[in-house]
Amino acid sequence: MNKINIILFLFISAFSFAQNDSDSVDKLTNEMCLSFKNNESLSDSLRITILNEKFIFPYLSQFPETEQEPLVDKLYFRFQKNCKEFVDYLYRIDPPRKDDWIKLDTRPDIKITKKELDFLKRKQNFYYFEWDGEKTTVKITNKYWTETFSDGTYSKLYFRWLASNQFELEFIESNNNGRKNFSKLGDKYVYEIVSKENDHYWILVTISGQSELFMFKLFL
Repeated sequence: MNKINIILFLFISAFSFAQNDSDSVDKLTNEMCLSFKNNESLSDSLRITILNEKFIFPYLSQFPETEQEPLVDKLYFRFQKNCKEFVDYLYRIDPPRKDDWIKLDTRPDIKITKKELDFLKRKQNFYYFEWDGEKTTVKITNKYWTETFSDGTYSKLYFRWLASNQFELEFIESNNNGRKNFSKLGDKYVYEIVSKENDHYWILVTISGQSELFMFKLFL
């Protein structure tokens, strides 16, 4: 069992919720994030234990056991979205499977040319590799960005240009387990085209409310 599966096992062992309410989950994960950050000097296992005992078990005790349906994915992915420190932790224990993703400390220099941008804007079909190495295809049509994942599931987002090399995606819907739990209706993500190298473009992605900077390769 690899490290990420061990962590997921810890979550699944303790994290069950009585309602699938995004606001409630977000409030809880924000409180958990503060605890996780303040306890960074402790061992990883102890930090997880504190989350369970201080937040999860008290939350569960409010509801009858018959109403406690597993919502571990909702918590796990929203905790990633709402907590920089948890993202840093996951990046440390489970780095990307390929060199298609890079975590940055500062914003990169923009090296894309107008000619390279114009070429990209004439295209509709792209693909990229997920954190775990799985291939995801992208189709841009009119105002939509539609992703199809390796398991046949999809995500649909609004697509709009903000500047010559910058666009915004706004989450609409998904039947993909990770995406539908990570994002909720109206969540926005800003992408910036940084450069072109051979058969791919480097894309900078930022999430509203987070300081994390990641770049990934987008292929034609």
